[in-house]
This record gives sequence, C-alpha cells and structure tokens, in this order.
Amino acid sequence: MATPYYEGHGVQLYLGDCREVLPTLPRESVDLIVTDPPYGKNWQSGRRKNTLGPIAHDDGTLDVAACITTACKVLRDKRHLYVFGPADLSPCPFGATAELIWDKEILGAGDLTIPWGPQHEPITFAVHISRPSNRAAGYGRLAARLRKGSVLRVPRANSGALEDRHNPHQSGKPVHLLRQLIESSSCLGETVLDPFAGHGPTLIAAALEGRNAIGVELDEACAEQAAKRLEGLV
Repeated sequence: MATPYYEGHGVQLYLGDCREVLPTLPRESVDLIVTDPPYGKNWQSGRRKNTLGPIAHDDGTLDVAACITTACKVLRDKRHLYVFGPADLSPCPFGATAELIWDKEILGAGDLTIPWGPQHEPITFAVHISRPSNRAAGYGRLAARLRKGSVLRVPRANSGALEDRHNPHQSGKPVHLLRQLIESSSCLGETVLDPFAGHGPTLIAAALEGRNAIGVELDEACAEQAAKRLEGLV
C-alpha cells in the first residue's frame, strides 16, 4: 500500500496518479466519492497577476470514465458519487444517475464572441452498483439522504478575489458547495474519496463535516498546498 504524502485530521493524501494509487487501496473501503476531474480544456490562467500553470491531465487525453470506474472498486456498493464536469460516464458501473447544476452566481469568461456567458457547471450524481445484472435489473434507484433540488446556488469568488485565497485555481470548487454534497450522501465518521484532489477542497469539506477522507493528487505543488490547508484546520 502506498505511503500517504500527508496524514492528519482524519485525512490521507497520496501523491501520484490515481490509476496507480487506487488499486493499492482496500476494495470497498470508502463510502462516498466527490471529485472534480480535469475537463480536457487545456485551461490556463492568463488574466491574473500571478499566472497559474496548466492543470495536470487537462489536455483531453485522460479517460475520466476509466479513472472513475477504477475508483468505484474502492467504493462500497450502493453508495453515491458526485463527479463535476462534462465527461461521458456512461461506461461506469452506475445505477441511477441525475444531473445537478452548480449555479456560480457569477459569469465566467467563456467565448467572448457570443452574448451568453457560462454561469454554471454540471455535476453527475450516481449510485454505484457493482454487478452488471443488478444494474440491468434497475438496482440503485436510491435518493440522497436529504432530498433537495437539482440546482445548487453557491457563489464562486471572482478571479481578483482568488489572488490571495488558499485555493488559487479558478477551477477550484467552493468548500461550502462540497460540504452540502458530503452531508447529503454520507454519515459522520464515514470516508470520502477524491481521486483528483487538487488543492484539497473536498478533503477540507470532509474534515469539516466530521468525515474521514482519502485524496490522490498527481501534481506535487497542488498536493503541498492541500497539505498546508489541512494543517491549518483547527
């Protein structure tokens, strides 16, 4: 089993490729997956005073569905996943799925040649059903523990406000948003997995919600920042 890059506050953070790290973890050892994989957009900031580097695996070549399928082997059966982004997850071992919308309440840049600016991101909610026969029979039609609307309105700070924040990438998700997802689909003391941990917002949210967490991050600079944020928790 791999050695954690960071361990504390009920959180284990591993440095490496999730496709290599996840198979070393015990099967069916986590209770929820919340993750924000690369969108394949080659995003790189060019509008900040301190330009950020590209996101690892964001060149469109990463098979996100294969990574999520690998992560499902660590997830208990009939438990939930929240996956941000537009990736096609149809090959994954899911029962019921639903599309949630994160309303950022602020316009993104997007394509400036058209009159509509992006203000939302999709989140796939899914139930893990490991056996194909059970998926075919319709198993996994479970509701989240607290039934809510499919639009989550959580403000995202603008790029200027991000300059001095702990989570500097514009693609980072608000901890408050992640806390809502974690609270809806897990119980105190359970374990949340994020195979694309980034600067650690999911890990922070899990710790604040009284859950344990496991994260995997390929980029060492991101992992170091996540570890610093976790160290700062009281």
